[in-house]
Amino acid sequence: MPDYDVLAMDGLSIIGTVGFFVPAAILIALVAGAVVRDRRLSARESAAEATREGLARESLPEGDATTPPRAD
Repeated sequence: MPDYDVLAMDGLSIIGTVGFFVPAAILIALVAGAVVRDRRLSARESAAEATREGLARESLPEGDATTPPRAD
């Protein structure tokens, strides 16, 4: 029988590799999701604030509520 080099690999190394990389991938996905959610919320808040400022800028002051002349 010829001499063969046999590479024996047990399942523990595969389990150890999967046990490390799967939780790491889940953690990275959770952090990325939280960052995206935070950016969406802050963009929504800044858009609402800009809308409020625009409406306040375009509205008439309380003392200057003059009516235009009638076109009769």
